[in-house]
Amino acid sequence: MAAMRSSTSTPSAPLAHLDFSGIDRLPRLRGSDFELVVGRHAPAEGSIPTPAMLFVPGAYHGAWCYAHYLSYFAQRQIDCYAIDLPGHGELADASGFAELGIENLGACVRRACAMLDRPVVVVGHSMGAVPAMLSASHRRVRGLVLLAPSPPGNLAGAQALPAVSHQGLRPPPDEGEIRSRFVGADDGDDVSGVVARLSAESPRVLNDRYLLRVSVDPAGITCPGICFEAERDDPARHPAGQDEAIARFLGLAYRCLLDQPHSMMYGAHWQASAEAIFEWYARQFGASSAAADAASSVPPAAPAATSSPL
Repeated sequence: MAAMRSSTSTPSAPLAHLDFSGIDRLPRLRGSDFELVVGRHAPAEGSIPTPAMLFVPGAYHGAWCYAHYLSYFAQRQIDCYAIDLPGHGELADASGFAELGIENLGACVRRACAMLDRPVVVVGHSMGAVPAMLSASHRRVRGLVLLAPSPPGNLAGAQALPAVSHQGLRPPPDEGEIRSRFVGADDGDDVSGVVARLSAESPRVLNDRYLLRVSVDPAGITCPGICFEAERDDPARHPAGQDEAIARFLGLAYRCLLDQPHSMMYGAHWQASAEAIFEWYARQFGASSAAADAASSVPPAAPAATSSPL
């Protein structure tokens, strides 16, 4: 866990890696019950393009949490999108959200893959990893990346958690938990950028995860994939060996990313996690090293100005 320091009366400066404002300037594409934030979209021009990347947020999070990743992969000439699922991000006020479960969110991800109508690598974080797993048998999915994933319910030895009340939406964690578990920040660090964007979560979604109610058929996942564990993750939700067991169960590669908190896509070392994903992607799909070299001269958190709407 993160080293803690005594708080003082002097407020800390905002953390640069918790500035998600770049995503607010990107185009959005409306689906039936979801929205996609477009980091980069280029016409196929008659040939089959290298797979796009579709980022799926976890509980309480929206597409905004992938602001840095969208910039990073767009700079490397990879089409990329982040999804706002019903009840999350800009769709936080979606009606009927409290009645939706993880399988409903998985169906949203499958519809997004179909709407993109191109090969897709689905990247799922935490709870969002389970909808990503459920979508992996879709014909458009060419790869699966799991980031600090929640386990499927049929994983032997998976750690169940206490259920939450079914009465109303569940509010996001408090600032202390955000600092220690999500961000891996020091006591007193300004995490208001995260607090302002988290949304209340469906109790059915949470209990689907906590009570291990959603199973995944590993035989249906035939695409290549990798599971990334966050070294500094919460051991109560990610006990030792669980993430590696998920990878083994689904037939995926596995790697533990050192010094990463649970929300590695916006932790202080988020770029190291993006680089690990890109390295895997390049090995699988032959992404251009020249594009990566060119992108290295671009500020890592710059907005993806190359984006264009579908």
